[in-house]
Amino acid sequence: MRTRAHAFSRGGEFSDPARESEFRAERLPEWLRYCRLAFFWAALLTALFYANDFLRFYGRPHFAVAVTTRSILVLVSLGCLAALPRVRGFRELHTLGLVWCAAAVPACAVLLSPQTEAALFFLFVLPIIYILGFPLVFSAAAAVSLLGSGLALAFHLAGKPWAAWELGLLLALGTENAVLLLLLSRSNRLQRREWAASRAAERAGQELDEHRRMLQTLLRAVPAPLLILSRSHGALLQANAAARRFFGEAACADAGAIRACFQAGDFARLTENPPPAGEVAEFEARVVPPDGRPRDVLLVTTTAVAGGRETVLAILLDVTRRKEMEAHLQWLASTDPLTGLANRSRFFEESAREISRARREEKPLAVLMADIDFFKRINDARGHDAGDAALRAFAGLCRSLLRGQDLAARMGGEEFAVLLPETGREGALVLAERLRAAVEGLRLDGAAGGMTISVGVSEVLPGEPGVDAALSRADHALYEAKRAGRNRVLAYGVASAG
Repeated sequence: MRTRAHAFSRGGEFSDPARESEFRAERLPEWLRYCRLAFFWAALLTALFYANDFLRFYGRPHFAVAVTTRSILVLVSLGCLAALPRVRGFRELHTLGLVWCAAAVPACAVLLSPQTEAALFFLFVLPIIYILGFPLVFSAAAAVSLLGSGLALAFHLAGKPWAAWELGLLLALGTENAVLLLLLSRSNRLQRREWAASRAAERAGQELDEHRRMLQTLLRAVPAPLLILSRSHGALLQANAAARRFFGEAACADAGAIRACFQAGDFARLTENPPPAGEVAEFEARVVPPDGRPRDVLLVTTTAVAGGRETVLAILLDVTRRKEMEAHLQWLASTDPLTGLANRSRFFEESAREISRARREEKPLAVLMADIDFFKRINDARGHDAGDAALRAFAGLCRSLLRGQDLAARMGGEEFAVLLPETGREGALVLAERLRAAVEGLRLDGAAGGMTISVGVSEVLPGEPGVDAALSRADHALYEAKRAGRNRVLAYGVASAG
């Protein structure tokens, strides 16, 4: 049975208020950055529509209404943007989002009163903005979207004779709201599960550290392999039953067999540099017992004088499974499970290191942004298994064509990024074209056709602290390549040849 702390509401939020507050507090900085961009672009894009109003409505009664409502949206967006630096908690951020929505809902409804194709388009865009535009609680997002959609639809149809197609419009708008709310609920739940798993892993790491600190006092009571060695020449003086089971009776009877199980440096560290008497030291080592299976062990050592002879006491704890688990967790944390490429988090970590190295060694550094063309068509026409196969096939080409020092990562969906150390723009263009040509020539199993990619190229400029700006430029070039016809490579700032 799930505890209340891990149960979710229908909106995908934690049922436990304390747990939900903890999650929101941790995500607040990220949400603040997101809202800063959202308010800025809301103001900018709304202001740009003034030109459209002059072209389409100047001299008509709707012109004054459109300019007034757009001005309200711009002012409210700028006001919310100015208020963001004073936000200290989620409740304040949520209130700010509701303030924006309170202005946007009636303003957008008025703007959609003309029955134009653009108004019909934005009628279906509005629910996306209301539900996904700001980090509102689920109930507030649902209320704002349903109210905003209903009001916008009412203004859009007001004063016109009822037509049969309008019922279909109402049902389509209702369906869109329902689907978006389901997506929001699922997204909320996945984000919180990821957060809970991350916190659990962090606590597990802390518990492991605590265990190692307590090890010095607990090992005496644990039936672990115990070796007593001569400090002067490293000969085995005694081994307990657990050690005989671990190394084998024959090895424990041979003075040199135990030494052969250790790497030379580890055994020298064990016998030549033990801690002073009364102190305990520990280090990790690799041991290969006579059965041939390598083991990772934690060696806890101390020295003692017994019978006038200085000895080294070593207790071995087998941590092979823990090492394997750590390696597996590290793989999960840094690898996209579908393609086997690096994930977004690892890409940014490696990028930070490569940027530092490029700056230190004064070497060029380039990035690619690649996107599979018409990927949705592959999914729709051939099924999601074919889409997954396409992603894995592209990942295989990346592994075969890229250099060992390059890093390919799946950034999300069908979008990939490639980090190219010691590579300038020209070299990146050559490699990107080679990758594009290889994808074009690829044939997927069981499919009549192949696939293509569009690639954007950019260099990391000197002085840039991170890879974000270069990725943004490469992304811009990528979408320029798509607008130019897809299945092509473009570098940022270089016009397409068609």
